Amino acid sequence: MAELVKPPTKYSPYEWYNSNFKNYNNAEKERATAESIQLETQRLTDETDELARQCQEDASKKLSQRLQELNFWKDEVQSQVQAVEDEIQAINNHKAKLENALDTVEHPYKVALSCMKYREEREGIDLVHDEVEINLLKEIEVIDGVRSVLKRTIEEAVEQVRRLRSAKYYLQKDLADKNVAIKIDDTCHKLRNTDVAEIGLYEGVTDPLPHAVTPSDWTSFSDTNVKKSESEKQASVSLRSVIVGILDQTYNDLVAQCKNVDLAFKKRVEECLAAKERLTLHLQKVEEDIGGMETNIAKLKKAIQEKLAPLKVAHTRLAHRNQRPNMELTLDTAQYQLVNEVQNVESAIKALEAQLKISEDSLKALVRNELELQEDIRIKSKSLHIDDELCKDLRSTIDYTHY
Repeated sequence: MAELVKPPTKYSPYEWYNSNFKNYNNAEKERATAESIQLETQRLTDETDELARQCQEDASKKLSQRLQELNFWKDEVQSQVQAVEDEIQAINNHKAKLENALDTVEHPYKVALSCMKYREEREGIDLVHDEVEINLLKEIEVIDGVRSVLKRTIEEAVEQVRRLRSAKYYLQKDLADKNVAIKIDDTCHKLRNTDVAEIGLYEGVTDPLPHAVTPSDWTSFSDTNVKKSESEKQASVSLRSVIVGILDQTYNDLVAQCKNVDLAFKKRVEECLAAKERLTLHLQKVEEDIGGMETNIAKLKKAIQEKLAPLKVAHTRLAHRNQRPNMELTLDTAQYQLVNEVQNVESAIKALEAQLKISEDSLKALVRNELELQEDIRIKSKSLHIDDELCKDLRSTIDYTHY
């Protein structure tokens, strides 16, 4: 059998009023709460908007200030890079002058050695350790000293260029980093809230950066690079000044010693010419004396020959008279005169022969002297050929350049 449908619960009028009052009160409370929440939301929204705006404005200002600092140091570093490049060019120019000066002394050095070698071919008494040789040895010593100084200074210049390039490398690396930082910060500074395609949320952006440096370290880094490059630049300027002094001094020393050698050669050639002229004059006189002595010897031989006939006559007379018989073999005045004649003529011949011996010895001495003079003149001629022709021609090719 089907159950009967129960009728709905019926409430009293009191319950109805109470329910309406309760719902009304609850609605009022919720409305008040909602209104309060809306007011708080508006306040919080306005406050956070202002905070975000202010923070973004402060960040933009800081980025602007940072860009100014970056550009300042960029200009400083860039200016220093240019200054270092200019100094590298300047010191390289001075190094090139040193290298040219070093090349220039090679030929005079070879000339001095060649002159020494030529002069070793002098002969006899002319192979003397004279002022020319002393000055040639001094010239070789001066050139050796100049070469050593120039080589050492070139090495110093090479090292200075290396140090400048090292300073330039660090400056350029710093400059490249700053250009990247400027590009990044400039992009950041230009970003706006409306740049939807370029902005986004990234994880870990606020995490501590393990390799980050402090602003003071950042400033100190660039300042150190600039000061280091400035120090190297000043060292290079000082070295250039030293190089100029070395080039001046070495040039003056080389030219002065070259003049000393040339003057010594000139004096030696003049002395040798004078000696050769004196020897030639003496040779002419000796040759004249030889001619005179040969004539004198011929006269003596003729005189001796002429005395033989009278001597033979006297000898023959005595020989015949010695054949007189018996008492006729008388020591008469004729006999005495003949004996005296023989003695006188023989004495005269002996005197002439003695004089002939003296004359012949003198002639031999004159001939020896003639040969000695001829040999000495030949030696002097060879010395003059060496000093006044071979060495002079060589030394005329020396031409020092003042770099």
